[in-house]
Amino acid sequence: MANLQFNISRWQRLLPVVVFAIGAPIGAAAQEEPQRLPGPTPDAPWAKICNKNPSDGKELCLTIQEVTADNGQFIASATVREVTGEDKKSFVVAVPPGMLLQPGMRAQIDNGKQYELSYGVCFPNACYGELEVDSDFVNSMKKGGQLIIIAMNAQAKPVSFPLTLTGFTKAYDSEGLNPAGLAQRQEDLTKALQDRAAKAREKLKEQQAKEGAAQ
Repeated sequence: MANLQFNISRWQRLLPVVVFAIGAPIGAAAQEEPQRLPGPTPDAPWAKICNKNPSDGKELCLTIQEVTADNGQFIASATVREVTGEDKKSFVVAVPPGMLLQPGMRAQIDNGKQYELSYGVCFPNACYGELEVDSDFVNSMKKGGQLIIIAMNAQAKPVSFPLTLTGFTKAYDSEGLNPAGLAQRQEDLTKALQDRAAKAREKLKEQQAKEGAAQ
């Protein structure tokens, strides 16, 4: 696994799942919590990020969706991790902290079977689990409409985190973004969030004006 730990510092600045997804030592990863991946946009909920190891030419690719609230708070994420030329793939899931760790998590595509994932590491903003998967699992994601992550909260009650599979195939089959492309995605997302906030403020002003006129 050591040959996959290339350019860790660069990836740590880009998305939180990378340290865990690449397989960096948990102790080292816990010293510095990486920032989150830019969240989904309405037309592109999934993104693919790739980085090549110059020593052996192998390319690590992550196809990821992160769901956040309107205020930017993390809700959940799912990632398919693979290295070119290797059959083995990994499915990495993250949910908010505060869940019961012992029961682990489950992942389900539409109404299909449930896959069990054990927690591997927790950061202050999220806890991660990993499952080894194959091409059949990826194909199910391509054909599916919804991915559901299920965790148990502190009251031992199941909490579901639905993620759309719309756009997964397009992202997965693409060449993927390099760090420069990721920076552009961040810029586009920032503008989209600013536009959303401006519209929300305008709507609030209109509502306050109507309430004032009615009094």
